[in-house]
Amino acid sequence: MAINWNDPTVVTRTSKIFAAFSLVLVGVVLWNIISTLWFDWQIVTGKRKWKWPMLIYFVARIAMILHIFAIAINRNALSEVDCMALTFMSKFCDALGTCCSSLILVLRTIAVWHRNKKISAVMYLLFIGQIVMWSQSFRYSKAAWNPKRMLCDVLSTAGRGLLTSIWAYTMFFDLVILILCTYRLSAHRRSTLAGVLLRDGISYFCAAFAANLIQTIFAGLQLNPVMNIMTLPFALVVSVIAATSVFRNVFVAFDSFSSDGTPVSGGSNGPGVRGGTKPSAHILFKDSMATSRGASAVSSSDDPIPLGQFRSAGTITVSKVVNVEVDGQHTTYTADPEKGHVL
Repeated sequence: MAINWNDPTVVTRTSKIFAAFSLVLVGVVLWNIISTLWFDWQIVTGKRKWKWPMLIYFVARIAMILHIFAIAINRNALSEVDCMALTFMSKFCDALGTCCSSLILVLRTIAVWHRNKKISAVMYLLFIGQIVMWSQSFRYSKAAWNPKRMLCDVLSTAGRGLLTSIWAYTMFFDLVILILCTYRLSAHRRSTLAGVLLRDGISYFCAAFAANLIQTIFAGLQLNPVMNIMTLPFALVVSVIAATSVFRNVFVAFDSFSSDGTPVSGGSNGPGVRGGTKPSAHILFKDSMATSRGASAVSSSDDPIPLGQFRSAGTITVSKVVNVEVDGQHTTYTADPEKGHVL
């Protein structure tokens, strides 16, 4: 027997499920904020040098918090609330958080491509298109307080075509970012920094694509106003957590690489970088990390995002110099990294 999704009983049941689901997402958001508070605290206290993309990082996280709490209050209110204000707040924060998440990845892609003008133009045009798409959805969202059910009833949402287009465009945007980053980094995946970017890029795409696909399907089915937006907060939470994780991992990996030149096997979820070990012997880098085949030095002093001047083409020549004193005579040994023996 087919379910009548617009039946009041079914709508009430789906509203209760949505209310419970929103509380679960509140827990996920709080866990993410608390577990990554160390990075935010480093920025606030000045221990980490301020770069303007950090503002986008904070805006994305704040938008995620406000959106999920607006949804939770909307669906679990104990007394009458201003439903239209909460609906607008959740919708605005959803759009803001999604666009900021995409912008973080746009800036990273531009950095990976060393500010290539064509790539930058494509990325910014796609980003502007995303803003335009999202701005069309605000006027359709309406809700009203239901005293019997003690929640805000969703009266209407954007039409099937618009909702589907918004999420399909977001998925396409993520796919373009993945292709550009993968193409650029795959040739240099042996590099620690490139490896971190490639791994995080694929992880972000898989997570965001899955979340957006679910929302696109629900938006396309148009079962009822509640089902149309039930997975919307889930898509935002996944996108923001994934994008901000990429943001943090790039900074942390770059910190470790630039501080001691030691490879790092992966990202870090805490202040200390996992996977890297400090060298026990003194390592001398010729001309401050100049390479034997023309690779550039790593620098982040002027770039808004680390790796903006990262060059992985070429081979870095590293020589280990050991000074040995025997009976008052000093002898210097240099290990040849290519031949694997002491000269």
